Amino acid sequence: MIKFFRKIRQKLLSENKFSKYLIYAIGEIILVVIGILIALQINNWNEYRKERAEETKILKNIRVDLQQTLAELETALAFHESTIDEITKLENYSKNSLPYSEELDYSFGLLPHFYTALITSSSYKSLQTTGVGLIKNDSLRDDIINIYDVTLADILDYNKDEERIQSLTVMPFFSKNIRYFDNSVYSAKPNDYSSLISNEEFLNVLSIIKRTRRRGIERYNGDIVRLKEVIEKIKTELDSRIENK
Repeated sequence: MIKFFRKIRQKLLSENKFSKYLIYAIGEIILVVIGILIALQINNWNEYRKERAEETKILKNIRVDLQQTLAELETALAFHESTIDEITKLENYSKNSLPYSEELDYSFGLLPHFYTALITSSSYKSLQTTGVGLIKNDSLRDDIINIYDVTLADILDYNKDEERIQSLTVMPFFSKNIRYFDNSVYSAKPNDYSSLISNEEFLNVLSIIKRTRRRGIERYNGDIVRLKEVIEKIKTELDSRIENK
């Protein structure tokens, strides 16, 4: 092709057809420019396809991570609700001076424990490394950033509060007054039930646990709703891409 154009230029010059040569040269330049623009457009299109493929991959992975985190929050919520039930049972025994019952073994065994909801964020960290601008849907991008940097970050702070209360208040008291069975994680007996059930310090510890767990329940309920909303928005975004293919 290059030889073909060169022969045309040489022929026009040899025939002293300068005006035609000039027109031809301009036309050749235009063709070259068009070729370059087409090549750039193809390259940009290929890059766009790569970015969209990477964006789709990350969105799918973030969705899976959020679903795993959602399951963790739902488990933590159920555990907290169970804790409230057991505290209420113990408070009822104390208020009515009821005699010891083996059903309390689970209550005494459960209370010193709390469920740490695990936050799966590896895909979000990968997105941060790549650049959050990879997600072109502005609203969805903001929702993902907010769910990780605000909502789930608060869960981590709450977990730290639970750990602090357990280590400084709950476990020191329970280790002195409660004995666990060797064959069960959530089963224990008080050293002296009659004294413990009416002990003001014990009732205060129950109150601290209940207040903390209620705060956790309120937080988990709100966070679960927000997680489901973001998961659904990611699904909608991914489904739209399948439809537009």
